[in-house]
Amino acid sequence: MNLEYIMNKLKDEKPYINGWKRMRRSAIIIPLVEINNEVHVLFEVRSKKLRSQPGDICFPGGKIDGNESPKEAALREISEELGVKSINIVNELDTIVRYDGIIIHPYVGIIKDLDEIKISEDEVDHVFYVPLSYLLDNKPRVYNNKINIERDKEFPYDLIVNRENYKFREANYRSLFYKYETYNIWGITAEMLQDFLENL
Repeated sequence: MNLEYIMNKLKDEKPYINGWKRMRRSAIIIPLVEINNEVHVLFEVRSKKLRSQPGDICFPGGKIDGNESPKEAALREISEELGVKSINIVNELDTIVRYDGIIIHPYVGIIKDLDEIKISEDEVDHVFYVPLSYLLDNKPRVYNNKINIERDKEFPYDLIVNRENYKFREANYRSLFYKYETYNIWGITAEMLQDFLENL
C-alpha cells in the first residue's frame, strides 16, 4: 500500500457517522397539517398489535432498507403507515445518534390533504393533532438520567493507565415529556419535536 493508493481510495468518500454500519438506521417525518387555518403537528399512536413499543406515540417512519436514502425511507414509511403519497418535504433536521446504536434522520413535511390519510391498522392505532402554538407555548418536563456501563468480565484493565482506577467519563441523557390532553409525548419523539420547535 502506498500514498497514491490511499489518496485514490479516500478522495471520493462521503463522510458520515463513524460506525454507522453497525447501527440501526431509521428515517421519520414530522408531519404538519393545517386545520381551521392553524398549523398542527400530526402524531401516531402505535398499534397495540406491534411487538416493539405498542401504544407509544411517534412520528411516521421506520427502518431504512437496503440502498434507500433516508428521504426515500421516510416517504415510503409515511405512505405505508398513513397512506399519504403527496407530502411536501420542507427540509431535514439534525440527525440523531443515540447511545443505544440508533441513527435517525428526521424530516419536516406538509400534508396538504387530510382526506388522503388512511391509516394502516397493523401499524397505527390512531392519529391525533396538536396545535403548533400549544407546543411552542408549553415547554416539556426534563429529566436528567445517568447511563451506567457494565464492562465485559474480561475487560483488559492491565492495558490502560491506572487499571481499575481509570477515570472513565460518565454519560448522561435526557428524558423529555410533552403533555397534551390525555397524551404523553416522550422519548426520541419528544427529542425530535424539541429540535424542530427550537428551529422555529
